[in-house]
Formats: sequence, structure tokens, C-alpha cells
Amino acid sequence: MASLSRSTLLPQCSSCIRRVARQSLDSRAPLQQLQQQTRSISKAAKEAERNIVVKLLKDVPRYGRAGSYVPLNPATMRNRWFPARVADYVPFQQLKVLKSQEVDMQRDVSFGVRVNLEEAEEDGEDFLAPRKPYVRPIEIELLSPERSMELLDTFISPTIDFSRQRIEQEETKPRYGASGAADVLTAAAMNSKPKLSQNAIYGSVSTADIAATLKAALAHNDEAARVILNEADIRFVTNTEEGDAQRVKELGLFKIEIQVPGAAAPLVRNVRVKAKDMDA
Repeated sequence: MASLSRSTLLPQCSSCIRRVARQSLDSRAPLQQLQQQTRSISKAAKEAERNIVVKLLKDVPRYGRAGSYVPLNPATMRNRWFPARVADYVPFQQLKVLKSQEVDMQRDVSFGVRVNLEEAEEDGEDFLAPRKPYVRPIEIELLSPERSMELLDTFISPTIDFSRQRIEQEETKPRYGASGAADVLTAAAMNSKPKLSQNAIYGSVSTADIAATLKAALAHNDEAARVILNEADIRFVTNTEEGDAQRVKELGLFKIEIQVPGAAAPLVRNVRVKAKDMDA
């Protein structure tokens, strides 16, 4: 009789069974949420218990200013902050005194944080990165044009010598006897070739060569080495072929003018191009 009354209380259809099962699950859901919250709270509490109080030696964004006492993970302190001299350990006796004085030992998460957090992360200074040493820029006092010309006049000799190899002239003897037309063509070809000067040289002596020689002469004096001289400041003025003021292509004595920008008058010097001794 008891078994018959118990069976009548149980749900008889499938829909009733699902409804009863859903009610039992809904009644257990708040309990599971409470258990999860309790586990998360206990985990945060355990992490807080493991933290130690350290003293900041530098301003650290999201932690606090230098001299503040903040909690920190022991592994972070041991591996990063203490070797980088970002923070220092607090002795136990000093920690007791701080607690008795009720000193604030909480982390200031708003310290050093800009309104735009993305910009703060990009532009923020990495306090753990090694700082680059400050290198003071070299300051060079420029010489006046008048002083530059005085130094050029003092250290540049009146005549600047260069050695170049002379082009040897070959004597071409005409060949006769083949035919009259061949003799005419040979004579015409010989007359059409440009005749080189007896003092023609291989290559040339240019203003760039002179500028390099002058700079080498000025380098022996500390003040003269500061003279700024370019090849554009030098030009040939006499005995140049076809009026070329940048180079000469033969042996001889040539006059040049040297004038730095801003100088009142140029400095006149001689350039002597000598034949190079082939036996030397």
C-alpha cells in the first residue's frame, strides 16, 4: 500500500519529468556560482598573502612614487625589480613599525597613467631598460673668412709642385710607293690628326688635386686644420688651355687664385707641373 502511494507522487509523463529536472538544476545554479566566487576570492587572497612589501627607489607607473611602500610578487621582486634597482626589500622590524604607524602600503594604480591608456603604453618610459649615456655634441667654432685667409697665406708655400708623366711624341713616317691614291689618303690622315703639345701630360692637375694638397699642408696646425676649403674656392687664372679654370693638361707654371667665401681678396699662388722622372 505504501509503494502504491509513493508511485502516485512521481511524475508520470515525459514533460513532467523534464520540468522537475529543470527545477532541480535551477536550484543548484546559485550554489555553483557562489562556489566559483568563493574560489576566486580565495585565490586572490592567497596571492595577496604571498606578496611582500617593498620600497620603491624609482617612480613606477601604476605603482607609486619613489619612497612609497607597495605590495609585490616575490618572484617579480627577485628576478626584475631588485636587480634593476627599482625597489628595495623592507626588513621585518621596519615593516612592524610601519604597520604600527598605519603607513599606507597600497599600490596606486592611477599613478603615471594618462587619459589614453594606449598612448601611455606606447610613449611611457621603460624604467627597466638601461639608460643611454648622454653624449655632449662637439661644438666647433668656425673661423672668420679673414682669419682663414691669413692661415692660408701662412701655411701655403708660394709654389705648389705636382709631378705628371709627359706624353712621348711618336714620329710617323709616310709610306710611299704603293699607289698615288694611297699616298694621298695617308697624307690626309696624318694631317687630320690633332697635334699634341710638346708638354702634354697623361691625365691632368685639377682644382680637386690642389685642394687635397692644401688640406694636407694645413693639417699640421690645429687652428689651420679648421679652415674649410673646397675645390670651388680655387681656380686657374693664367696659361690655361681653352680658358679652363678647373684643370691643366700640360707641363708648366700656372697661376691660381684661392678665395674662401666671404673673403675680400683672393690669395695668389703658383702651381708648377713637372715631368715625372721615368727612371725613378
